[in-house]
Amino acid sequence: MRISLVLLFAVVLQLSAENGYAQKIGVVISMSNASIEQVLNKIEESSDYVFLYNDKTIQTNRIVSVSNKSGKILDILDDIFRGTNVTYTMVDKQIILSTQKLNVADQSDNKILLKGIVKDAGGEPLIGVNVKAQGASGTITDIDGNFIIQVKIGESIEFSYVGYMPQTVKVTGNQPLNIILQEDNKVLSEVVVTALGIKREAKALTYNVQELKSDAITGVKDASFVTSLQGKIAGVTINQSANGIGGSTRVVMRGTKSLFGDNNALYVVDGIPLSSMRSEQPMGSFEVPDGGDSDGISSLNPDDIETMSVLTGAAAAALYGAAGANGVVLITTKKGTEGKLSVSYSNDTQFLMPFVMPKFQNTYGRKKEGVFESWGNKLATPSSYDPQDFFQTGFTETNSLSVTSGTDRNQTYFSASSINAAGIIPNNKYNRYNFTLRNTTELIKDRLTLDMSASYIIQNNQNMISQGQAHNPLVPLYLFPPSDDIEKYKTYEHYNAERNFNTQFWPYGNKNLAMQNPWWIVNREFFNNNKQRYMFTGSLNWKITSWMRATGRLRVDNSEDTYTRKISASSDKLFASDYGNYQKMRTQYKNFYADAILNIDKKFGIWGVNANIGGSVTDEIMGDVTGFEGNLVTVPNLFTVENIDRNDAETNMLGGTGVHYNSQSAFATVQFSYKSALFLDVTGRNDWASTFAFTSNEKKGYFYPSVGLSFVPTEIFDLSKTPISFMKLRASYSEVGNAPKPYVSSLSYKIIRGKIEDLPSLPATGLKPERTKAFEVGANIRLFKDKINLDVTYYSSNTYNQFFTLDAAPSTGYKEYHVNSGKVKNWGVEAMLGYKEKLGQVNWNSTLTFTMNRNKIKELLSESARNPITNERVILPYMDIVTMGTYKQRIEEGGSIGDIYVQGLKTDHQGYIYVNPQDGSVQADSENWIKAGNSAPKYNFGWNNTFSYKGFSLGFLIDARLGGICVSATQALMDRFGTSQASADARDNGGVMVNGGKVNTEKYYSVVGGGTTGLLAFYTYSATNVRLREATLGYTFPDQWFRGAVKNVKLSLIGKNLFMFYHKAPFDPELASSTGTYYQGIDFFMQPSLRNVGFSLKFQF
Repeated sequence: MRISLVLLFAVVLQLSAENGYAQKIGVVISMSNASIEQVLNKIEESSDYVFLYNDKTIQTNRIVSVSNKSGKILDILDDIFRGTNVTYTMVDKQIILSTQKLNVADQSDNKILLKGIVKDAGGEPLIGVNVKAQGASGTITDIDGNFIIQVKIGESIEFSYVGYMPQTVKVTGNQPLNIILQEDNKVLSEVVVTALGIKREAKALTYNVQELKSDAITGVKDASFVTSLQGKIAGVTINQSANGIGGSTRVVMRGTKSLFGDNNALYVVDGIPLSSMRSEQPMGSFEVPDGGDSDGISSLNPDDIETMSVLTGAAAAALYGAAGANGVVLITTKKGTEGKLSVSYSNDTQFLMPFVMPKFQNTYGRKKEGVFESWGNKLATPSSYDPQDFFQTGFTETNSLSVTSGTDRNQTYFSASSINAAGIIPNNKYNRYNFTLRNTTELIKDRLTLDMSASYIIQNNQNMISQGQAHNPLVPLYLFPPSDDIEKYKTYEHYNAERNFNTQFWPYGNKNLAMQNPWWIVNREFFNNNKQRYMFTGSLNWKITSWMRATGRLRVDNSEDTYTRKISASSDKLFASDYGNYQKMRTQYKNFYADAILNIDKKFGIWGVNANIGGSVTDEIMGDVTGFEGNLVTVPNLFTVENIDRNDAETNMLGGTGVHYNSQSAFATVQFSYKSALFLDVTGRNDWASTFAFTSNEKKGYFYPSVGLSFVPTEIFDLSKTPISFMKLRASYSEVGNAPKPYVSSLSYKIIRGKIEDLPSLPATGLKPERTKAFEVGANIRLFKDKINLDVTYYSSNTYNQFFTLDAAPSTGYKEYHVNSGKVKNWGVEAMLGYKEKLGQVNWNSTLTFTMNRNKIKELLSESARNPITNERVILPYMDIVTMGTYKQRIEEGGSIGDIYVQGLKTDHQGYIYVNPQDGSVQADSENWIKAGNSAPKYNFGWNNTFSYKGFSLGFLIDARLGGICVSATQALMDRFGTSQASADARDNGGVMVNGGKVNTEKYYSVVGGGTTGLLAFYTYSATNVRLREATLGYTFPDQWFRGAVKNVKLSLIGKNLFMFYHKAPFDPELASSTGTYYQGIDFFMQPSLRNVGFSLKFQF
């Protein structure tokens, strides 16, 4: 086992008492012209022993021949090291080779043999800790943290280790020592990855950066690992789509800024921006199941991640220009490591079940046979029907294998992983396979390094239903009358003698809700999405001098999606003809990125300069489409292109070039430092984007600057007598932007089925980039020798020049035109408080995160906003973005992005609900809209805790979102059909209380729950929720249990979304119908969120 100089240089003074055992082990070896390293490897393979040595003093490349029949290991070592000064000693199953004879038996001069073990604050053994006695040579700890050293009583032993505070212990006897070393954050300097993939000392940063290690990401795995950020990072709001396993994730940092553009964060992998292949869910009641089929980041293998840094502020993202306007998630992936071949394996198995469900009644049935609504008499015996019985126990199984090996100049990393999952809805499946190969080669020693990686991803998902009426089994399930027998509908098809094949069995019709037999939906309506993705990344790093280096990087990221839809004959006529419906569509994405950066890092005494100058190019083709869709015409359920009705008006032969986007950028950042305590950052970036072709900005592009200042008082002033162990104050100002969607600056037409549809848009030749000006101040303070760590930031941003698309009069010859206007302000506080303590033998680490954001639309259209055709001023007091039934998201001056408007009942002039005196009915008010609130939370909290005791570990995360509102059309329709518990309670109470009197329950809910969504003023809920988001209980087994076969074996019980401490909504308010900016905070038969419980196993060999 080849160990580096840092780990083994001082391994001395070991117990030779183990030699007798070694002589009894039979290892017969016969090798000719083999290197010493090969002989040692053969011994390791044939025995339980492991060799430890310094490869710079032991010549393992020397060629020897050995033929040993005694089987004694020491005899073999005598043969291969005869004539050299190499000696060897043994401790347990470890053989230490050195070039100096170690007299471990000599205990003269009052010396004793002292044993001990060194661990970190978490109880983990530390390998290679320097252990040195006064006036003597030292030793280092072995792979289990153990050491043996000869010392005199009364002498002092010093323990030192890179990144940890040194510790000195006086020897008072021969009792074994148990040493705990604490991390020295000052020595570590907290090097973090920042913009452009540049590593910097955390104290030098003028903006907020939060970092997560791989354990925080893979502790409780999810098919979309981005959800692991929930509750662990301040300033971030995360909503997972209701698609279930593998769905897209909405990540918003420091509030929504753009009225019409993208508000999701940018992902950067190994310094290179990752293109978003996001598929946003359609916004309406007839949602299709293929929406939100996974964004560009969700398909990466989380086990390949080394660290994740989150840059929430605009200053941190300024060097990414328009792409980084909404914050950046920086991901650093694993590389190969120097040393012997090492294999890591992990298995994560979780079982899934619904987490939050509506409440159903089972005591009232139908009025008569054939009626679907449950407004009949009370049942003599409560029904056993429970919609939750339809769900199956889902599962996800993740297997991950990684292999690493290398020399001092060439390291290789390979990984393969699989995720196989089944959702809680039958026939909802998700499978993904990841393969990655990475090689790092030092072409010229200490000068030129080449780093290349290739990844291949295969992904398949089936029936990823989010919400809505179409193809959704939850609609008939939630509204099904308890008095009917659901069991007979599990036989979802019957033979039809007239048509000579099986057809759907469902006597109720669609009830204007696209309703069908739920088992027919999941077994005879298939939606498959198959994706293949190829990524290649390369970088070349040239160290020109000790203070100057040049780096060139590129990435090719291509994917091909094949989407297939098969709707069987006898499905509802909304979706298919009498013979069925068939669609197949192939979509290609091609992405290319390259950059070149020159880095200068120079010290001039107490002054320092760190500069980066470079340029980049991005080229993307998003969505080259080929395929077809149409109703079948001749043979039922024969899903071929030849069987599609070419004469049907709905038939569409798909084909077209996708959106082509290109940009070039030049950027520079310079940091000046003084005494490693005062840092001044200045950055600038200029973008030239194809979306601004034919505009006044085409040639000059658009410039984004930033400036920041950081001051570390603890580097200047002596605060050792105060509780303060570290302090940093920082401030920054920046400008970033957003580019408009492609082709708005040129004349373009929409072509459907070979025909031009609608009028073109007026080319926006005067369009400017959307810009965000942001300011932040912050402080990082550590107290009581880093026991307490506080990081707090205040920020304020103003986003202006928003892109408005407004309708034009048809007489102008254009459908619409574009103007720059609008101002959106965000301000808030993000904070993190960390605490670590040792409670006896228990180590406790606790982190509390806090986020507050306030959003306000300061202006829609300014006085300067003009119609470019007529030059008339455009007045726009408000704009309705999304409308579905009585749900509306509206933007208006003084409001906020995410405001929800609803409708209610008619009221009289005194504000009382109007009740018809003739029949006691109430009436819907379809004229007035009521502002119900905003979907965004007012505060986010996360409390993360880890405890470790010897080999045991316990962790839990409590997450809270306070404030915000949500609405449930699901609850409204359940009330209308009489299947909700609320409708049963009202009947039990003799009616619904209105204006102090009781109104007939059926009449009331037929109005309040009527229409597409019901009157949502009566179905508005607080979105506040507090949950136990994650919990883990694990045990790391001692390596000696496995006699060297495997090591670092850890078995854990894991859980996610285990318990709600508080919530009021009849669904999980964190679920998102869409990963876009709007259509938030509404439930329309949304798939419930998932509770996960399971186990994980990890080990190495």
